[in-house]
Amino acid sequence: MQNQKITIELIETKEFHVAARGYNQREVDEFLDSICDELERIEAEMTALKTENNRLKNQALPQRESSYSAYQAPKASSSSAQEVLEMAQRIKEEMVADAQAKAAEIISNAEVEAKARLGNLGAEKEELEASLNALKKAVQTYKANFASLIASAQDALNAADEL
Repeated sequence: MQNQKITIELIETKEFHVAARGYNQREVDEFLDSICDELERIEAEMTALKTENNRLKNQALPQRESSYSAYQAPKASSSSAQEVLEMAQRIKEEMVADAQAKAAEIISNAEVEAKARLGNLGAEKEELEASLNALKKAVQTYKANFASLIASAQDALNAADEL
């Protein structure tokens, strides 16, 4: 078994003997399925990379064959270098534009959130002021009732003194 090449088919068809204190069969099956999925992904990626490698090799062969003098080779590499620099510049500009757009979005979202919070605070302030005014009126009413009660008690005391 150690020298045998592991393939998806081998994993899918492998059978294990059941022991008294064996593993949970469902967990083993799920793990083996995930291994198969990963192997399939790796094989597909390897195939794609091999295809791309062959394409690049075939593309490079005509360039090598056509460079017949040392003088022309630097022109091709300098042209390639220029293309790489231009591509790098375009990528940089795109990244800067994306960063600026994201920064503008973040600022816009922060402004909207700040305005919403300010609106909520304004409403809360109005509610608190209304509660404060109601409490002030209640205090004034209490004071007036208390003063009236004291005046009534004073009048009763004065009337008792006259008796």
